[in-house]
Amino acid sequence: MVDAHSPEFHAAGPESDAAPVDAEETAAEETAAEEIPAEVHADYANDAVRAALHALQETPDYPHLAAFLLALREGYLVVDITGTAGKKRGPRARTLRSTSGQLVLPIFTSMAELRAVAPASRAEELKGAVMPAQQALALIASDRFVAAEFDKASAALVVLRKYVTLAASSAEITAESVAALK
Repeated sequence: MVDAHSPEFHAAGPESDAAPVDAEETAAEETAAEEIPAEVHADYANDAVRAALHALQETPDYPHLAAFLLALREGYLVVDITGTAGKKRGPRARTLRSTSGQLVLPIFTSMAELRAVAPASRAEELKGAVMPAQQALALIASDRFVAAEFDKASAALVVLRKYVTLAASSAEITAESVAALK
């Protein structure tokens, strides 16, 4: 309750209709805002990952796969969370199923790539979470995913779980280490 002796009273003024200020909540909001870099916005794109993805598709070999996996460790990636918000658990990543029914995790290099998977009339309804790349890649371990699919609309590159797990780890990635996972 705000009364004449509380700091909220003096901050809001005696005639204010403002709700009492929760100092902890305000501090948490300020901290969260400080943690979001200016480069992360609704039109964010991870150009380094996109370039490595296209290079891998042009020349599908272990050196290019290693370069792609290394690029995945940097910046941010987008995960589709459209329509998945639960009251208790919050937003969850949407999943795909392979033709044999196995779980596949869709990951995007940008919000534009996410919007491109839907018809133009529904593109604005999509919701994506721009996440640090390591956190997005770590989602592969959150369920029985067999692979991740990157940029479904343009590239549709499916990468097996073992390679995504390697990218999510801090292990050294070289063409030789990737080839050894074969």
